[in-house]
Amino acid sequence: MKRIILFLAVLILPLMLSGIAEAKKVFLKWGATSVRSGLYANTVSMAGIVNKAYPGEIEITVVETGGFTENLVRIQKRSIHLGPADAAAGYANYEGIIDYKGKQNKDLRALWGGYITPIHIVSTKKSGADTLQKFNGLPFAMNPGTTSGRAIEMFFDANGIKPDYKMMGIGASVDALKSGVAKGWFKAGFKDSAILDLEASMDVNVIPIDKKWIDKTNEKFPGQAKSMMIPANIFKAVKKDQLSFAYVVSDFIHKDVPEDVVYKIVKAVYEKRKDLVGSLATLREGGFDDLYGNAEKYIHVPLHPGAVKFYQEVLKVKVPDRLLPPEMKKK
Repeated sequence: MKRIILFLAVLILPLMLSGIAEAKKVFLKWGATSVRSGLYANTVSMAGIVNKAYPGEIEITVVETGGFTENLVRIQKRSIHLGPADAAAGYANYEGIIDYKGKQNKDLRALWGGYITPIHIVSTKKSGADTLQKFNGLPFAMNPGTTSGRAIEMFFDANGIKPDYKMMGIGASVDALKSGVAKGWFKAGFKDSAILDLEASMDVNVIPIDKKWIDKTNEKFPGQAKSMMIPANIFKAVKKDQLSFAYVVSDFIHKDVPEDVVYKIVKAVYEKRKDLVGSLATLREGGFDDLYGNAEKYIHVPLHPGAVKFYQEVLKVKVPDRLLPPEMKKK
C-alpha cells in the first residue's frame, strides 16, 4: 500500500507543480497592424523575444489589428494589453484633446521612445504640384482611419491646404496615382516600397516641407507634428537632403499590467534592440535602438512603472517628472 501511495505521489506531484507554474504564467495580447504591413513582423519579432526570454512566465500572442489608431482604442477597452501607436495620437488620447476629446485615457502608459519615421508627401510629375501650395484642389488619395492619414489631414488643415480628398485604401492609392484618378498621396516609412513601386512606372515628386509649417500645425493641434531630414537619393525624386513630415511610433501598454512583467518586457526588447533594428530599415534609420533617449525626446505619455524601474536600475538615468506615472508620484 505504501508503495502504491508513493507511486501515485511521484505521478501527481509533477502535475501539481506544473499547474502552479502554469497559474503564474501571464498571458498578454500585443496588438500589431495589418499582416500586410512590414511593421506587423516587427511586433511578432518583439513578442517572440519576450516569449523566448521568459518561457513559463510570460506568453504573448500577437493580434492583427486595423493599425495604430485602433490599438489605442483596444488598449483602453482592454481587448489588447499593449501595442504600437503614433506617439502624438497617444498623447492626445491620454490627455483627451483634439480628436480624442471626451475619450481621455489616463490608463495609458508608454514602454519606450520607439522610432521616428517620415511621412512622404508625393505627387505625380504630370500634375505640376511640386510644392504643397499647389495641392489645393488636387485630387488627393486619402486613407481614412490610418495614423498617417490623421497626421497629414491635420498638417494640411493647419496650413490652409485643401486638396480634393478621394477616400480609399492604401493599396488602391497606388493604383489611383498610376491611373490618374488621384494626383497626390502620402506614405509613411523610410524607404517605402509603395513609393518605389510608383517610381518604377512613373515620375513623381516627393515634396519637401518647411519647419514653420510644423510649428503652425503644433499651434493648432498641440504636440501633433514632427519633422525629420531624409537623405538624398532615398528615392529618385529626392536629389538632395530635405525636410519631411514625420511621426513617432512607440509602444503603449495598459497601466494594470503588472510592474514586474513590464520590466521583463522592456528588458528583453532592450537587450535585443540591435537585432531588431538590423532587420528593418525604418527602425534603423528612426533610431529605435535608443529606446530611452527617444522617450525623453518624443514621448509625452507617462512611462509604465515597470519601464521606469528598468531605465533607472539598468541605465542609471533620472527619469524626468513628465515621464513618471501618477502612481509613482504618489509614493
